[in-house]
Amino acid sequence: MVIEGRDLIAFLIALARMGAFVIVAPPFNTQGVIPYQGRVLLAVALAMPATGIVAAGVLPTTTPELIGTIALQAVTGFAFGFVVLVLFSAFSTAGALGDLFGGIVLPPSLDPLSQNQVPLVGQLFEQVALVLLFVTNGEFIVLRGLLLSFSATGLGLQASGGLAHGMAASLETLFVSALEIATPLLVVLFAAQVVLALLAKAAPQMNVFLLGFPLQVLATILMVALAIQVLPSAVDRIVERILVDFGDLIRLGRA
Repeated sequence: MVIEGRDLIAFLIALARMGAFVIVAPPFNTQGVIPYQGRVLLAVALAMPATGIVAAGVLPTTTPELIGTIALQAVTGFAFGFVVLVLFSAFSTAGALGDLFGGIVLPPSLDPLSQNQVPLVGQLFEQVALVLLFVTNGEFIVLRGLLLSFSATGLGLQASGGLAHGMAASLETLFVSALEIATPLLVVLFAAQVVLALLAKAAPQMNVFLLGFPLQVLATILMVALAIQVLPSAVDRIVERILVDFGDLIRLGRA
């Protein structure tokens, strides 16, 4: 099989976007899950089907144009990866809220995905969400949206304002989704605090602090078990939001 120069240029352009996406987007961005060699091979594998789409368009003809196009594709890949990273952080954020309000504030453990110290419930929510993503083949939906993004010409300087607006919308979705997931847990824990306060007022001789901590922990564990049942629908909404943000970025590229 003979590889023509046009195909090689198209492959390099596709590799720049896919490589940047793999570096940023979870769970590919974690050394503990996929080593650097695996990420390079994954980026090459993802760039191959996109080569034909890129080759069908207009390709740069000079070296400066090629360098600029590769840099622009890398920025675009980082933008797509950042969207996935931000939106999937909603699950660890929701768990962190449960940890904070539930009194489980022991030293956090190291999250193997983000390589950050994440509370236990936050890490649990994140791991379950990623398992649900792979079980429902959500990763193929995200990658398909990424492949379709090559129909756009890329992000230009004129689209920087829209890009900033899209990133702000992703952050808004992060906080809203985190609150939606954690709200049942927070409501129950707040109600437990109110009950303990009323109990301390009604029976001052009782050591409410001694009773309050195990009660909070028990309520947290029970509500976490119930909150996990909400995660499948939350994963579906996050995947839909990822595709919406991908579509916004594609429209920015066509602008």
